[in-house]
Amino acid sequence: MKKRLKNINKIILIILAIVFGKIFYMTTFMHEHYSTLADQKTYKQIKVQAPRGEIRDRNGILLAGNQPEFTAQIIADSFNKKGVDKNTYQNKASYSLINILEKNKEKYVDEFPIVINGNSYVYTFDKKISDFKRENNIPQTYEAKKTFYLIVDELIKDGQLTMSDRDKDPTELQKKLNSLGYYPPIMVSEWIFTEQKNKNDWLEGYKLKSDVSAQEAFNLIRSKYYKIDSAMSDSEARKIMLIRDMIKSKVYTQYNPVTVAKGLKNETVVEIEENSMNLSGVSVAVQQKRVYPNAEEAAHILGYVGKIPSEGAEDYVKKGYFADDSIGLAGIEKSYESKLKGENGYKEVKVDSVGRVIEEMKSVSPTSGDTVYLTIDSKVQKTSDESLKKAIESAKSGSAFESKFGSIKVGMSAPNAKSGALIAVDVNNGDVLAMSSYPSYDPNKFADGISKDDYNEYIPKNQNDILAANPLINLATQGVFQPGSVFKMITGVAALESGLSTSYTINDPGFIKFGNKIFADYVWHHEKKNHGIVDIYKALQESCNIFFFVIGSDRNWMTGQDLHLGMGAKKILEYAKKFGLDSPTGLEDEIEARNGRVPSERQKIESTKIQLKNNLDKLMRTHFYQIDYESDNSKFEEKIMRIVSWADEDKAIGRVEAMNRLKKLGVKDQYIEKDADNIVYSYLKFAKWGVGDTFNLAIGQGENAYTPAQVVRYTSALANGGYLVDLNLVNKSVDNKGKVIEESKRKLKKIDLKDDSNLEKIKVGMVRVSTDGLAKTAFSNFPIKVASKTGTAEKSGKIPTENEFEYLKSHLDSYNVDKNQVMKIYEELKNKREGQLVKEKEESIKAKIKNPDTDSDIRKKLEKELKDGIKIKIDKSDKETSSLLRRAIKEVNTNISNDEIDRFKSDYGAFGWFVAYAPADNPKIAVACMIPQGETSSYAVLPVREVIAEYFGLKKDDIKVMTEEETKNESKSNSINKEKNKNYQNENNNDGETEGSIGIE
Repeated sequence: MKKRLKNINKIILIILAIVFGKIFYMTTFMHEHYSTLADQKTYKQIKVQAPRGEIRDRNGILLAGNQPEFTAQIIADSFNKKGVDKNTYQNKASYSLINILEKNKEKYVDEFPIVINGNSYVYTFDKKISDFKRENNIPQTYEAKKTFYLIVDELIKDGQLTMSDRDKDPTELQKKLNSLGYYPPIMVSEWIFTEQKNKNDWLEGYKLKSDVSAQEAFNLIRSKYYKIDSAMSDSEARKIMLIRDMIKSKVYTQYNPVTVAKGLKNETVVEIEENSMNLSGVSVAVQQKRVYPNAEEAAHILGYVGKIPSEGAEDYVKKGYFADDSIGLAGIEKSYESKLKGENGYKEVKVDSVGRVIEEMKSVSPTSGDTVYLTIDSKVQKTSDESLKKAIESAKSGSAFESKFGSIKVGMSAPNAKSGALIAVDVNNGDVLAMSSYPSYDPNKFADGISKDDYNEYIPKNQNDILAANPLINLATQGVFQPGSVFKMITGVAALESGLSTSYTINDPGFIKFGNKIFADYVWHHEKKNHGIVDIYKALQESCNIFFFVIGSDRNWMTGQDLHLGMGAKKILEYAKKFGLDSPTGLEDEIEARNGRVPSERQKIESTKIQLKNNLDKLMRTHFYQIDYESDNSKFEEKIMRIVSWADEDKAIGRVEAMNRLKKLGVKDQYIEKDADNIVYSYLKFAKWGVGDTFNLAIGQGENAYTPAQVVRYTSALANGGYLVDLNLVNKSVDNKGKVIEESKRKLKKIDLKDDSNLEKIKVGMVRVSTDGLAKTAFSNFPIKVASKTGTAEKSGKIPTENEFEYLKSHLDSYNVDKNQVMKIYEELKNKREGQLVKEKEESIKAKIKNPDTDSDIRKKLEKELKDGIKIKIDKSDKETSSLLRRAIKEVNTNISNDEIDRFKSDYGAFGWFVAYAPADNPKIAVACMIPQGETSSYAVLPVREVIAEYFGLKKDDIKVMTEEETKNESKSNSINKEKNKNYQNENNNDGETEGSIGIE
């Protein structure tokens, strides 16, 4: 028995020895053989992209959908395993793939961050920083911190930030900028441009120092990292490097594909498949491309999709995204990203040695994203987009506005009208029926990555002009403008609520002289006429400024009688807030939006301080003893801020006091008197709220500024009986099984009014605008009763030129200066400024050298840079150069003012507004249209009529437009009848028709 057991044990030991021997043999001597066999039959998990949810209008019409397209992909795992040294094959395959794509004229992803321009090698990171500065009119010499605060200062000038905001913690200040829709690409925690951080991280991935030049980095990555054949040119080698770098990127996993090219032609697909043996890991797949069938229509609502931004890529991957997924970057596409995305599926497959699928083992189907239904009506939206564009083109050329309802011609042109906005809403629930902003953009161009040329087409050519047309900005929700006379209903409601009788009248003289300033009617400014006897109805119909000056300030300035209504700025502002002009519209969570705010006395002071600071920054640079603006900038700033702080004092200081204070601050004797006059009479005397401010407030001028979305919301409240509705763009979202996942909740709030019938009184005046007033040519024969109001708001100032330096240089002969002397002083100032920039750079480098955390190699390079000498040149396209040249002009001609220097520029045109709701007796729809520099409200009337007609389904024969002869006769008849029936003095109905044209305000 024991012998038998011993034999069994021997047999077991022999078997184990054989097994272990076989294992040793297989794992040691035959390892490569079996690895190859394993590689030839590998199991992979391949992603299956989820179709993005569709976006449809309220009636189910497709606005954003998907279209299948062929894509070229690389699976890094298969690609990198091929070959012996993991370079030779990969380089050859990369080169072959790019050559196939180029031969077939395919667009491919090129994100390798070093580009070759002739003999120059440039980091794209640096170029993006430079482009950002150029696009935002920021001097190229500005570092991250200086750039950030320049943006902050511009927003302070624009009234979106206050001067106290500047003192906030940078992180908190950045959050505030983001909330306003501004995203400077700057990391405030390190004061570094985001692209600079991306550059450092990218170089670190190749174990390169952050200060290595683009050419050095290129050569090291080419030769040391990827070992590319030295016989190949750099431009050809770069084709290999862009593929290898794309695969290397840490956001891609080894088993998920990298998309190299999209939208492949059939012949390209065939060629890639035919070369599959030489392109291991390369495959052709079908992906969904985002498509917008109506191109530019509703673009600012829909937004667009694009590649995941590099700075957020890792976060998205953690959320389950693949690195080459597209995400919503604007509009509904962005705000509803979580619902539109869907859930990706996958396939577990067996592939051969070249990555071809030979067997599918398991499949998990993707789940498509939810379908988002909007509130807009595609037909109304199309009419809105097309008619707004047509109205602006008519304004620019002065030509007639052509419509299926008949041709209308406005009696004047607006050559600087280049943009505009229109928004139409359901007055009862806030649903947006149409929203247009012109010019628009084609979101299809962003879907596969917008080209540089296409993107540049969307960037305003004149970066100095704040009103330059910008297709990427939605003026309906992001454009803040003075409302002009469309604000007058607020003043009217406030007065009626305070006890104003509808029978109260004034005898309009056409103007009121207050101090040295004249406040007048439009007709007085343009024709030296007046409106005669005016009540609130006629005041609205004819847009009589004087009437609203009187009721707004609670005093009849012609008779000297007080109205005793308790009116004034405070009351007007109270009602402006009640009607939502100081609050969000409800659209902020759906699309990009910013809101205007109701003005205040504090805001007036802040605005004055900003204007005063800007003026003194330019005016007083050479006015202080022993202070050089360039080298002692901080001291200069300190003295300017002390002067600016005088605006905060309870009582405005006088001229003598200002002169004494300026003398103590060290202002040169020859400038004291002139500077004191400027500070006191141009700024401090007007810093506090006065009667003139109340006049301006009452008619929608001055510090008033709102978006068209805010204005249409307030108009809706006038129409619906005093309910403030939150505006809404999304109706519901539905999953792929047709189940409603989310339905938008409509919000409305009753405005606290003393007597709702006062809104009916306002309606009477608004209806008269349509039937007998400034909009009668468009609406007099309209089959639906429309309540409306026109408005224009003056925009002061000159339009800056695209290149201010060249403008100044070209007009030197007109400034009473010696041209050579000016240019000599300019060069001295420029050299001085460049010297200051060099000094700042040297101090920055010295600080880095002293920092113990600075790498030794970087320290050596910085020391060499100091030794070789820092060189900084200001480019002539910079904002700084024009400022220096302007300063040189003023040093040669000390009496010349900025107004005189800018006299050859065009004036900004007035903003043209029009609001309406219909039917007047049972309102359904409210519309607001605004055209910057439209000069007159008449052009804004035209698209509003078209939109209302489309909403109610009116046909061509339903509206009869008055002929020119009928318009003349109507105007004449109205004048005669009014003369007979009323004892008007200097009666003028302000219809403003010229040759049968539409009324002008």
